[in-house]
Amino acid sequence: MLDADERPAADKERARFTGLPQFWDGAQLFGQALGNLLAPGYDWIAWDIYLFYAPGAALDAPTAALAQAGGVVIATPGLLPALPDQSHLPRRFRGHAVVVGEQAYLGSLLAKAAQSFTASAAH
Repeated sequence: MLDADERPAADKERARFTGLPQFWDGAQLFGQALGNLLAPGYDWIAWDIYLFYAPGAALDAPTAALAQAGGVVIATPGLLPALPDQSHLPRRFRGHAVVVGEQAYLGSLLAKAAQSFTASAAH
């Protein structure tokens, strides 16, 4: 989801990622469905979510997830080491995720999560 969540902005960003499918959901239905999946019982639209799936897993059953939330990066337990200070974990994620880093480190955390997930899936 972009700050200017409009079709022209999405099309401009899509051009940066050739060869990868990109979708725009102006009604944010997919984000609402993901929000309910990741934080049941909360009216939340998920965005900047990175989902990891084991081979053969259903779309509604990601094996692990990483996301930006409330100024921090969160992940499903076990994907990356949790930070000792969990006070910035938004309430809706308690019991579903842990804080794994600061938002400024999203890129490196995503790379570590992908490496960790790939290594664990290979075993």
